[in-house]
Amino acid sequence: MTVFLRTLFFVTLGLAAWQAHADVYGFVDEQGEVHLADKPLDARYRLFKRGALPAASSSAATAELGRYLDARDQAALKRLTPLIEQTARRHQLEPALLHAVITVESGYHASAASPKGAQGLMQLMPDTAARFGVSAETVLEPRANLDAGARYLAFLLGLFDRRLDLALAAYNAGEGVVQRLGRIPPYEETEQYVKAVRGLYLRQGGRVLADGRLRGHAVADTQTYANLVRFTTSDATRTEDQ
Repeated sequence: MTVFLRTLFFVTLGLAAWQAHADVYGFVDEQGEVHLADKPLDARYRLFKRGALPAASSSAATAELGRYLDARDQAALKRLTPLIEQTARRHQLEPALLHAVITVESGYHASAASPKGAQGLMQLMPDTAARFGVSAETVLEPRANLDAGARYLAFLLGLFDRRLDLALAAYNAGEGVVQRLGRIPPYEETEQYVKAVRGLYLRQGGRVLADGRLRGHAVADTQTYANLVRFTTSDATRTEDQ
């Protein structure tokens, strides 16, 4: 679960120099120093605050998704794609969905860690890792991290009747708060997270039913890697009726 942005929230509350409607990206380094910018300068920068959340089909949204794609570790993407696809299908997930989560969570940086303790490709919190049988010693190992993250995502999709938006919100903010509210929590980080992962999933060939649910079973997708490498500006709001 991504917790990085919450740390930045408290740090940036007093930064009046930032324009009210400017996007703010940043990260906290190993020494605890906060780095902020109006765009992601490298893969460590994550979105903290957006001035305006554009519609998913707008050119601004397209550019934003492009930023996530540009921040990926391309060598790791190529190397890990077979493992990601095997893991996704083992847990009846579409590879495109797992790729979308990884793109937003870690950009394929296997050693990624947040100030609050989320780690690895799928940014597992310690309690989530332990819940799915991953020890502190192996949480950064790609195979173990991917398997636990995929199992958790599959669990959430089952818990929320395959409602993609609710499952993604729960992955980011925790299943408890989503269960209590019955909707995406009103956290800017979570709202943006759901939009980003959903948008990337759709652009990589994913499909969402008209009622917001995923299809019942994962479908083989031999074009996932090609779609990941070749980013297009096709409609990000497409759905299917059956």
